[in-house]
Amino acid sequence: MGSTPVRMDGWTPVLVDDEAIRINEKSGGLIMKDGFISSLVAIGAGIASTLLGGWDKSLEILLIFIIMDYITGVGAAFKTKTLKSSVGFEGLMKKGAIFLIVILAAQLDRITGNTAGVFRTSTAFFFIANDGLSIIENVGEMGVKLPGFITGALIKLRDENEDTDDEKHDPDSDRKPL
Repeated sequence: MGSTPVRMDGWTPVLVDDEAIRINEKSGGLIMKDGFISSLVAIGAGIASTLLGGWDKSLEILLIFIIMDYITGVGAAFKTKTLKSSVGFEGLMKKGAIFLIVILAAQLDRITGNTAGVFRTSTAFFFIANDGLSIIENVGEMGVKLPGFITGALIKLRDENEDTDDEKHDPDSDRKPL
């Protein structure tokens, strides 16, 4: 008596603040709303994965570097007493724009029939290197000594995945390089 019956699927229905939730007895009591939020997250992740051309190590590392860059940027701004919410918001917008550019590169891979994902991977490597250099700058502003070989490796990675302005610009064209 007194114990809540467990259904065969391992989920126990429970009322909390008059809202139905389910507790999974097998996972140590993980609380989950009736699948609606989980479904939205799954749909969003599926759409993002499709737009990004899949999820692999380069995108995982890019996400890690973006988070590290933002955190170290906030730390450096705090250290130099220049922390402003508007600048932080602008930084978040730039980080979001990085993923838009990666999506653009993935779509270029799709339209050209490039199944190896060269555009997307090169774009991810470029932003990994840029954010890595930014992390090093931020940490340097906080007073941490930096190993030179890491800076050199990031500069090399960035340069290998970036065309120079001379290579991008056609002298007969009226368009300016980006």
